[in-house]
Amino acid sequence: MSIIKHGTHVVFLNSKTGEQKCVRLPRNSDVYIKPLSFQADSLIGQRFGQKYQVVKHKLVKIDESSPPLTEPVEHCGKTNEFIKDDGATQILSQNDIEEMKSKGITGDEIVKNLVENSTSFNVKTEFSKAKWLKKKINKHQPNIIVKKPSIRLFASSSVSKLRPDVLAKIINNANIWSGSKAIVVECKDDLLTSAVSQRVGLNGTVLQVFEQRLPHNMYCKWLDFSQEHLKALKYYPLKFLGKLNPNAEQEDLNKNGSSNCDDESIDQKHELGKRKREGKTVNFEDYKTVFEFLKTEKFDSLVISAFYDPFPVLELLWNSLRSSGNLVIRTEYLSVVLQCANFVNEKGCSELSVVDQWFREIQVLPGRTHPDMRMQTGGGFILSCTKICDGIYEHGSDMPVVSEPKEIPSVQVAEPME
Repeated sequence: MSIIKHGTHVVFLNSKTGEQKCVRLPRNSDVYIKPLSFQADSLIGQRFGQKYQVVKHKLVKIDESSPPLTEPVEHCGKTNEFIKDDGATQILSQNDIEEMKSKGITGDEIVKNLVENSTSFNVKTEFSKAKWLKKKINKHQPNIIVKKPSIRLFASSSVSKLRPDVLAKIINNANIWSGSKAIVVECKDDLLTSAVSQRVGLNGTVLQVFEQRLPHNMYCKWLDFSQEHLKALKYYPLKFLGKLNPNAEQEDLNKNGSSNCDDESIDQKHELGKRKREGKTVNFEDYKTVFEFLKTEKFDSLVISAFYDPFPVLELLWNSLRSSGNLVIRTEYLSVVLQCANFVNEKGCSELSVVDQWFREIQVLPGRTHPDMRMQTGGGFILSCTKICDGIYEHGSDMPVVSEPKEIPSVQVAEPME
């Protein structure tokens, strides 16, 4: 396992609530993960993946060599029908528990005292004992697990808009490889951009089309990308994407009388993030170099994952995708996917597919295997295809080979002999 160094980011996972928080060490202030608060600067020099307890506002490493309180149980024929759960079976009161916590007694010792002072624990079934212990451990002994930031870890969090299986499906269908050039269109965050950039590496290029005032780069910072890696990332605003098609932009100007991109009130009204990141307006001159790069270069992959209609974006960026390039669109609406599928089918594509990524979590325990009660089953519709063009192309070229017409030799027909 790698070591936590000065200036790196770490992810704190609360075993009780499942909440995650990514911070950069050293951190002069306290780290707060509901309902715990602690100091984390002492973790520098430690390994990732270790478990800690919060004792007197400090992190104390848990000795994993000791046997756990809860162990796998086998099925038994006992029942709990004669146990009265009226609160009188526990001798220790809440004041006694709070007094033990104030003295600095660990949660493991508190749970052991609760077991010793419970009159009904020994008559419970083995399933009830394991469930009771798990509940008390989560209440009095919440563990803090220190993990290294990763794409899979961020995708597994409750705030992620993409599940790990959906993200893996997008990356696989987009055919992202080291050194390739890709366009990523997404909103809300940069999880997909970070995943593509991590796969592309230092020798490739990733161009993110963002929809708010500033580019999304939160996950790129949390993953501690190097400066050379961050230079491979390029950003371009969604509101200036119409400049790739000057004819359509001129039609909008004639129809509306003014440019929608320059109307700040309309931009704020249709901004999906609903959050003012900064009061700075987006200036096209700041992205003119990226615009020329987007206009002249051909990209290997085009990935679109957004909550708005992706069809206008697909129309503008279709010509930026090279021949044999891969297109992936992820959306939650089937009608939008079918519209995009008809468009790429008319333009020319192969291996066109539309799938609904369905996922279900199942708890696997002895005698207690069943699907989870609360889970997100639907991951949205994913369209994927490969762009094809008419004509003959040389390897690495996007221009068809123009072959000179060959002269057909004249055929002389011999006259029949008399």
